[in-house]
Amino acid sequence: MEDLTKFRDAIDAIDGRLIALLNERARLAQEIGRIKERNGTPVYAAGRAEQLMRRLVERNEGPLDEMAIRAIYREIMSSSLALEKDTVIACEGCVAGRTHFAAKQQFGACVRYTFHGNHAELFKEVTSGSADCGVIPSGDEGPDATVLELLMTSGVQLSSQIVLGGEEGSHPARYFVLGKALNARSGDDQTALLFHLTNHTGALASTLEPFRASGVNVISIHSRPAHGGGLHLFLEVDGHAEDEALQSAVRLLGGAGFFPKVCGSYPKMHQD
Repeated sequence: MEDLTKFRDAIDAIDGRLIALLNERARLAQEIGRIKERNGTPVYAAGRAEQLMRRLVERNEGPLDEMAIRAIYREIMSSSLALEKDTVIACEGCVAGRTHFAAKQQFGACVRYTFHGNHAELFKEVTSGSADCGVIPSGDEGPDATVLELLMTSGVQLSSQIVLGGEEGSHPARYFVLGKALNARSGDDQTALLFHLTNHTGALASTLEPFRASGVNVISIHSRPAHGGGLHLFLEVDGHAEDEALQSAVRLLGGAGFFPKVCGSYPKMHQD
């Protein structure tokens, strides 16, 4: 019994220090929020958030595992976002739906969530500034045609991705986080590009060659019928949009008459 009391007293002392440190961290987050508000900087920076998580995981010596570290700091960061401003995350679907659940895996429980019935409503919330970020599902074949049309015609960027593990043999479910600005580099990124292609022989091969020539790895390719004819081609490639190799590929594409829209750079996926 004496040993149990000793360990509990030690935990109580640690908890006291943790509370003081967490509140000190929270005060710094409030100052960061004021600076972001003055500068018009988005409150959520996916690259910065993932850099922090990776650094914590690298420094972790256990017995807590990576999943535990990420879960703990998800809520610490969520409370910081809420202190920086009234952070609003727009979700497609309903309260307690799959997209809401996915969003909480990224943003935690302390931010405010709103719910919207279709893609257009959600994009409008983000572009108008009513929401700081939006979360939409992406099917096995990538974003659907409506989402690609909205990405092509709006200023919305893909700022992050969320992957939920499949259950009972099902495929993992993927979601995109929408924002208004291109992320800074996280150190391990991928980039989404969107083309409109007419239906002519060799179009796909012509768009892929510049990536090969520039040494840029293409991760995935998805196509959807475009409104008014032709196809929307959605590519994800290794690297950040500001990387020289990727910029070289974009220049070569322009020289070949293809002008992709950069739809965002975001950290490589981490699957829970």
